[in-house]
Amino acid sequence: MRQGLAAPGFSISIVIPTWNGLALLRENLPSVLKAAQAYELHSGATTEIFVVDDGSTDETTTALPQEFPKVNLIKRASNGGFAAACNSGFRECQGNLVALLNNDVQVARDYLIRQAEHFVDPKVFAVTAKVFGWNVPVLATGGRFGKFRRGFWSVYFNYDVSLPEATGWVADRRLLSFYAIGGFATFEREKLRKVGGFNELLSPFHWEDVDLSYRGWKRGWEVRYEPRSRARHRTSATIEAHYKQKAVEKASFRNRLLFHWINIHSPILLTWHFIVLLFMLIWKTVTLKFLFLKAFVQAAGCWREVLRNRRKERKAAKRSDWQVIKLLNNFYRSAPIQVYYSRQEIIAKHREFE
Repeated sequence: MRQGLAAPGFSISIVIPTWNGLALLRENLPSVLKAAQAYELHSGATTEIFVVDDGSTDETTTALPQEFPKVNLIKRASNGGFAAACNSGFRECQGNLVALLNNDVQVARDYLIRQAEHFVDPKVFAVTAKVFGWNVPVLATGGRFGKFRRGFWSVYFNYDVSLPEATGWVADRRLLSFYAIGGFATFEREKLRKVGGFNELLSPFHWEDVDLSYRGWKRGWEVRYEPRSRARHRTSATIEAHYKQKAVEKASFRNRLLFHWINIHSPILLTWHFIVLLFMLIWKTVTLKFLFLKAFVQAAGCWREVLRNRRKERKAAKRSDWQVIKLLNNFYRSAPIQVYYSRQEIIAKHREFE
């Protein structure tokens, strides 16, 4: 029998980081307020909303309190990136659960209701949502399919489920996800506190949610996918407005390397990783791919922080890398899922978001 708090007992803190995103907040906060109200009516529990302003230079800090008086504003003096902004919000949260949302996300009314149901099971660390494109019923993000191959964790693919084959899996909340995407996921607050929130070494963005989820898996918890918790997303609205594509690519690969160096503790997997990485470095040098080389140099320059984080994670781990791989592979083999290996847009069978 499942143990833990009954669903009506879960209070929820909602955290929304923002950077020069007043227009996005004006567009999307009303849906969050409606979802919070719906959850309170459904559960009898309380909600609170924090918007973390990460050193904005627009009018966010003056306009938001006037236009959204029910929202708590946290002001950061300077821009520290996604992980730092989220951690500032986490420290203020009082709810049993922490729902993390991007400022460019609009949620359905029952978004929080569906996610909160999972936390009756004390094994659950995080739950991620089903997300569509902004103006069309295109599946943007579902459950995340992760596989260790060619020396790296491959984390870029989605999976989804079709009814009626997956009815029981959905109803019993048995769908797993390699990671919970930071822009639309909910976490158990005490577990979030134990892992220390996001790793700010991965600032300004990318791979911090993979890192956080993997640390949760290795501590013996679960990350799940809830296809009935729906949202729609203006993909990378903040990042694209402030960073050039090359800077985004460099930060992403740098953080991908840091993730592996900190969290992969199996000697076999780590050796495999470094052999592949060596060949990559040689090939990128020959082909003059300097962006990759710069990212590697930046990551290698963090070796002291990497070693410190690595020791911490090895000590805290309850599962090995191989146990995580086995658990996820067993799920992928047994669950009625459709994995999408293409990064092209996938047209949904029917409009599910209303």
